[in-house]
Amino acid sequence: MYGNTAKDGTGDFWHALQDANGVLYARQIGYPEVQAEETLNDSDKTVTVPAGEEWIVRSVWIEFTTTANAGDRQIEVRVLDDAADTIASVTASIVQAASNTYYYLFAPNVTELAALRDTDKLTTIMPEWELPAGYAIQVLDNNAVDAAADDMILQILTRVREIS
Repeated sequence: MYGNTAKDGTGDFWHALQDANGVLYARQIGYPEVQAEETLNDSDKTVTVPAGEEWIVRSVWIEFTTTANAGDRQIEVRVLDDAADTIASVTASIVQAASNTYYYLFAPNVTELAALRDTDKLTTIMPEWELPAGYAIQVLDNNAVDAAADDMILQILTRVREIS
C-alpha cells in the first residue's frame, strides 16, 4: 500500500491510499475500531495487532464472570512485544471472588477506584499505549484460579492506523 497525507480544512487529516490493484481511496488517519474477544470459558485472552496496522489503545473493557470455584481472581492488562515479552502492565486494585460478575474499565483519565462502584464496577487508570504490528494486549486473571471455566468478555477500543 502506498499513501500520502492531506489536511481537509476541518482540522482532520486524511491518508490517500492506493492498494496493490491501483484502487485509490481516502481514509482518516487513525480510525476508531473495537477489537473484541468474546469466547467464553477463558480468563486469559490475547489480541494481537495485525500486520499493516498500528494501534493506539484507548480503553480496555472487561466483563468477568467467575465460577463457584473458590479463590480470588485479579485482572491484569499487559502489553506484550513481538517476542511475547511483557513490557508494561496494569493491575486492578481489587480481587474478585467466586460466583460474581464485575465490569472493569481500564483507560486514561478515569478515576482510579479502590473499591467497587454500584457493587460491580471498577475503573483503573492506564496509559494510552501505541502498539506496532506484532505487539499484543493480554488480559488475564493473574491468579489463574479457574482459567478454563471463568468467562471473560473483552472489548478493546483502539485507534487504528494503516501502515505500509
